[in-house]
Amino acid sequence: MTQATDQAIPNNQPARATLSRKAQDVFSSLWASLFYSGKVSGQVVMLCSAVRQEGTSTTACALALAGSMPSGADRVALVDFNLRTPLIGRILKLDRGPGVCEIITESRDPASVAQRVSSGLDVYVAGQGRGRSLDVLKSQNVGEFFRMLAEGYDYIIVDTAAVNHYPDAQILTGTIPDVVLVSRAEKTPREAVAQAKKRLEAGGGVIAGLVMNLRTYPIPRFVYKRV
Repeated sequence: MTQATDQAIPNNQPARATLSRKAQDVFSSLWASLFYSGKVSGQVVMLCSAVRQEGTSTTACALALAGSMPSGADRVALVDFNLRTPLIGRILKLDRGPGVCEIITESRDPASVAQRVSSGLDVYVAGQGRGRSLDVLKSQNVGEFFRMLAEGYDYIIVDTAAVNHYPDAQILTGTIPDVVLVSRAEKTPREAVAQAKKRLEAGGGVIAGLVMNLRTYPIPRFVYKRV
């Protein structure tokens, strides 16, 4: 389990390739825990939450930024597959499209759609996918898209919609089995997280970890450090 924060990407800076120092430390640790300790079986990890507004998109952006630093050390792709409420383009101040939807439904070349954030990170925004989510998800081109990405990148981070509200993440586990659940500490009911885990595993997913977002300290911080 990893503690995270919704303030990972400072609001007063261009978010294209920056993390606060604290966030860099937190998400670099999460990156190492996922990819360097054998918790995931491959190079692709899907992030989702049980319910909406848990900070999954912010977490995905921060994780991808941390994993691609120092710039160019690894080639990382960040994919916005949340076709319901896509946020990654807005968070990172990128063009709205074309994106994932156009790659899959119009056979666009992924290289022509990628938006370069740094020498180590490319982003694939959702594109014009609203109202077409299930059509996109059921396409045979989904698997081919990720196979093409796997040939060009060392690691791939995928943001998806809340699993208890939509079937998207459960469908994607057939292609991307390794999943990180993002949960807002002290807000999301434990039962909702358990239900999300059950749905993902029913689709073939494997829970690689849980990120607790906006966690607070139950006792004074100076005491907490001594416990």
